[in-house]
Amino acid sequence: MPVLLDLRGAKSSDVEIGTSPISELQACLHSLAEPDHHLEYRSWLVKTDESLSPDLRHRLTRFAPLWARRRCRLLLPLSGPLDASVDTEIERIALLSERDFVEAAAYAIQGGDFDPRQAISQQGEFIAACEARSFSRGELAGLLMADPGEFRATLVRTLADCVEEFFAGEWERIHDRLRDEADQTRLRLRGLPLAELVSSVSPAAQPVQGGRAVRFDKLQNLTVSLHGNGVFLVPTIHGRPHLIIRGEAGFPVVVHYPVAWQSQPASIDEMQQQLTILSDPARLALCRHLVNEAITTSDLARRMNMTRPQVSRHLAKLRVAGVLTSEKSGRYVYHRVDVDKLMRIGVELLRAIVR
Repeated sequence: MPVLLDLRGAKSSDVEIGTSPISELQACLHSLAEPDHHLEYRSWLVKTDESLSPDLRHRLTRFAPLWARRRCRLLLPLSGPLDASVDTEIERIALLSERDFVEAAAYAIQGGDFDPRQAISQQGEFIAACEARSFSRGELAGLLMADPGEFRATLVRTLADCVEEFFAGEWERIHDRLRDEADQTRLRLRGLPLAELVSSVSPAAQPVQGGRAVRFDKLQNLTVSLHGNGVFLVPTIHGRPHLIIRGEAGFPVVVHYPVAWQSQPASIDEMQQQLTILSDPARLALCRHLVNEAITTSDLARRMNMTRPQVSRHLAKLRVAGVLTSEKSGRYVYHRVDVDKLMRIGVELLRAIVR
């Protein structure tokens, strides 16, 4: 179920690449709400969560449906230019028309099949649809419908308090890295065809239909058209491993993509190959021996009651999976499981699943 970005009628000049602090703030809020998706930031998440004032923590819990599952379109760049300050981007939320604000918030809160354009005219049905998903979503939907102005004012104040309590310092720490990523992307993509330009920001994307579209490997079935619309390519650090593509009517299309990993995250197919290799009972038994000490092929054959060729074939598979190290000492070659790589498979699997 991919997200398809339809490029027909668009051109490379429609693409703007830059930073967006409100997008990065939303990524931080998502990771605070869903810490199990972001294991590499566990220490930062714990430290930040412990530093929050009780009042702000309460408001973040109340508003969490805006960013816990689907990212709220309000907290992505609403208009250009990019590289604006976080205060400017929060001000854009405050100045948005009430209808646009309510529809964008309603879409994020319900996060399902309910048409957000009908939220105002069908308030009871909208609130019921939100309650069907969770009590907290229903409660937040009720607050939005009861008083959109107060809802917006509280959200804007909450975002400003986030900036004051933790985000200003974090943005100062990571801004240069994000700006450099945007600059490098502009240089790398200068002159590329539009499909290659857009797809090059993520290993989960590829040009299709002869360059008339870009396919993103996402757990959605959605087509977004760029015709008559701009597209923002916005790098993120705290958003890793998630890749976000949003294309609501009335707003620029946004591709919020993770900055390059030290090594590219494995694809679903690569993860499936690794797990298939490791799930074999004989290889699991070999790993139990190899995790404790370095062992030769002959010794493994004796311990496992196998022939040396049988052991060699299994070791070759473990090497393909990336979890085996081999080192020659004198006449013998000693094999051992790379424990760090074995542990990282779990993290890589999570990245591949939630991307």
